[in-house]
Amino acid sequence: MSTKQEQKRKERVAQKDEKFEMPIDLLQPWSTFVMKTRLPLPIFDKMITITDEIVDNAKNEISHGHNLAGQIKDELWVDPEILERENLMGFFQDVVRNFVIQQTCQQEPFEREKHINEEWYTQLLSMWVISQKDNEYNPCHIHTECAVSTVMYLKIPKYLPTRKSNREDDGAINFTNNAGKDPIWGSPTMTLQPKVGDFFIFPASQQHFVYPFRTEDGEGERRSVSFNAVFSNKTEQDKLIKQQEGQENV
Repeated sequence: MSTKQEQKRKERVAQKDEKFEMPIDLLQPWSTFVMKTRLPLPIFDKMITITDEIVDNAKNEISHGHNLAGQIKDELWVDPEILERENLMGFFQDVVRNFVIQQTCQQEPFEREKHINEEWYTQLLSMWVISQKDNEYNPCHIHTECAVSTVMYLKIPKYLPTRKSNREDDGAINFTNNAGKDPIWGSPTMTLQPKVGDFFIFPASQQHFVYPFRTEDGEGERRSVSFNAVFSNKTEQDKLIKQQEGQENV
């Protein structure tokens, strides 16, 4: 910067004798987000107990793999009755409800109060354990016939060092952008190395994939649990009921 330019900059700074508090809104209705949180310890402990029993008895459990994209041997069904019995169903429904509210408020930022005050209903459709082992992976995919998807991490082994020290892809989950791709402010991908207890909630249409990994003895387990869900709200349900009543009266 030249001496003259620097002098002008200092003059502008000196003239700023007033300070303003300016509230801002970040308006982003053209893209969705991945919501990251952490499993509360009591929930985490229950999920460990439930999945230990399922994984240890994998040969006799129901496989959910035929419905999934993963090149993974053990993808095991979690019976919803277990979630009800362990008082977990309400927790997961509330997490989905919070995601729906936040996502809807982003989609219609000037209708936040309406969306926050709406009565939202959520329903889990399916839950499964992914007991990923060395060299297994999940190719790029989306989830279908649902609106919201999730993944929570219960166990992560110690990986062997990556073959290229400047990369940390092994065992990572990668989310790829399904909306705007600004060349300056946007990024088409987000690669994350999850930690035990991490919990991600995202739109079912969000493309994502999981890299394989290697462990020293070849027996490592990277255990996660996913579930799909749908949602509705009271306004939509009331409208549907009125439409049905009108058809019956014709």
